[in-house]
Amino acid sequence: MKGITWTQVAQYWVIITAFLIPAVAISIKLTGHAMPQIGMGSELLGGTATLLDKLDQIQSDLGFGSYTEPFIGAMWDKTNVFCTALALMAGTAGLPHVIVRFYTVKNVRAARWSAFWALLFISILYLTAPATAAFARYYMIDSLDGKSAQELPGWFEGWEKTNLIIWLDDGDGRVQYRGANPKDGRENEIFRRGKLEGAEVAAIREGHNEWLASGGPENSPAAQGADGRAVLRDLKLSGPDRDIIVLASPEMAELSTWIIALVAAGGLAAALSTASGLLLVISSSVAHDVYYKVVNPQATERQRLRVGRIVIGFAVVIAGLFGIFPPGFVSQVVAFAFGLAAASFFPALVLGIFSRRVGTVPAVAGMICGIGFTASYIIGSVYGGMDAWCFGIGAQGIGVVGMVINFAVTISLMPFCPAPPARVQALLDDIRSPEAEDA
Repeated sequence: MKGITWTQVAQYWVIITAFLIPAVAISIKLTGHAMPQIGMGSELLGGTATLLDKLDQIQSDLGFGSYTEPFIGAMWDKTNVFCTALALMAGTAGLPHVIVRFYTVKNVRAARWSAFWALLFISILYLTAPATAAFARYYMIDSLDGKSAQELPGWFEGWEKTNLIIWLDDGDGRVQYRGANPKDGRENEIFRRGKLEGAEVAAIREGHNEWLASGGPENSPAAQGADGRAVLRDLKLSGPDRDIIVLASPEMAELSTWIIALVAAGGLAAALSTASGLLLVISSSVAHDVYYKVVNPQATERQRLRVGRIVIGFAVVIAGLFGIFPPGFVSQVVAFAFGLAAASFFPALVLGIFSRRVGTVPAVAGMICGIGFTASYIIGSVYGGMDAWCFGIGAQGIGVVGMVINFAVTISLMPFCPAPPARVQALLDDIRSPEAEDA
């Protein structure tokens, strides 16, 4: 446990260094300020407008809507923003691989300081993210829109080979990067791969080239071949892949190659840091809490270790499949995971600490109902095209409703089920007055 914790400490410094150096360098290059959070709201060098004002103007002209205006559209109205934020907060409190880190400290006082330092260091990363997003958005639009094939930056050519960003020209030889309602009425030509395979992308490109060769916009697409842009629009794959923003931003700003390599190393460190903690919790939970405590109380340490290794193998395969066939872009999938944690673990933890009546049956029943509702809603929305029928809440924030269901089921079953045994209630008393033990 301590070994993995110290490993993740080292990985954090790799992550934060890889994230901050490009953000600081881009901020200095654009605004002259070393702090990205200040640079985001400062005037651009050689101009009179601030970065955010300029970005708002560009976004509005190209039909994307204001960059800084909150609560745009049904997907991110006030209700969805509130539910998503609450699901992320409650989910964080219920993440098992975060909670298990408190096992490495000596006492409650140390645990509180551990939480303080964790929040402080995490806030450095999270408070820099909005600035990085604004810088990357500005560079992406500025370096693509209106450019000819010869004028396209090198980063575009490199990422186009991955099919994560695609240019399908309308015949004028210049990139048109547009939103839904551009002022000039031009159509968007920048698309992303999304869930498409390489062969599908090749077929779309071939069809689009046939459409251009037959006269393109001067003739009917139905009569002269399929316009690849129409296909990607129908698949809702308009716009560059959102997962490339952080990785591509140093290239957009034309920073040194070592900074680009550092960002790639930071991304790998982030993946390893998260995966190691989750795999540890998954294996120990199944091997100890399920197999040893419920299935086979007489299991030896060797048997529990074998079960833990088998579980890790299955977890790696399942995670790999989701990595190859992701249900959404990275931040969306993270919101799904935190929503599931909020709907399952958080109510059980809160009620288990503050109530002595929560037994096994109410807690398990509440967790099953909460996570079952949340998971089915997410699956229906992502794979079944289901509408947001529950108060208009999207899949990212539905964990809040699952959390409420969990609380309701657990509390309603508590009067009809036996209370925890005396030793568990004594443990709860110790949790409520830990200073006596530390004194």
